[in-house]
Amino acid sequence: MNTLSYGLLALLSVGPRTGYDLSQRVKPLWQAGHSQIYPLLSQLEQSGYITFELIEQSDKPDKKEYTITESGLAELSEWVGDSAGKPVLKDDLHIKLYAIWLAEPEKARQLLQARAAFCLSELERYQLLMDNVEKDRSSDGGKKHFGRYLLIRKRVMDVEANLQFCKWALSELGS
Repeated sequence: MNTLSYGLLALLSVGPRTGYDLSQRVKPLWQAGHSQIYPLLSQLEQSGYITFELIEQSDKPDKKEYTITESGLAELSEWVGDSAGKPVLKDDLHIKLYAIWLAEPEKARQLLQARAAFCLSELERYQLLMDNVEKDRSSDGGKKHFGRYLLIRKRVMDVEANLQFCKWALSELGS
């Protein structure tokens, strides 16, 4: 199984979800579209890791609500205990920074200012997510939502570090 499959199992370990809900909730975790998620859900179901219930809707097409099975929980639990691979570094800003000496100073500043603005908007978004996860943690004693809490905190720290870098780089450029 690939990492996205485990990501879907992780999301389902907290509770049942529709395919659409899974595709929305996977966004902060992994870059994936519907075309990747739905075939994986089918594979996970065929492997016995998840089941689904067809929910009839009168005003919309029927939807499937997926639930993780005991077998899926066991598979996920085993995978979580394995060591993580190397982090994937894939950000076009890194290449642009390497070649930034070719840019006009104003263009270089704009590049960094745009990334800083993005970081600020991400921090706002993560604050809303943090508010929600704190409510969820208080409702269930925190256990099921602890991983989500850790993930959001990690993302906040990553974004804060990126923002600090942008501020530092802008000062180096003399803006």
